Amino acid sequence: MTTQQLSTRIDLRLSSYGHYRVTIQYRNKQYSCISTNTMAVDRINSDEKMKFYPTEKSALIALWNECKSANNL
Repeated sequence: MTTQQLSTRIDLRLSSYGHYRVTIQYRNKQYSCISTNTMAVDRINSDEKMKFYPTEKSALIALWNECKSANNL
């Protein structure tokens, strides 16, 4: 998937301090999980390069895979 496709299929919302509710659209269904991966969220919200996520796409893929794993997909 491209970065644009990933960003349209992933929704991030602040749940509480340091916790984000990640909702993904996978095979026309929505799945959600709680993530504490603040480094990925920070990379998505800024244009800076970071050590662990040099591109926005790598941060989106990390959240995508985390939510798929949490929902046993």
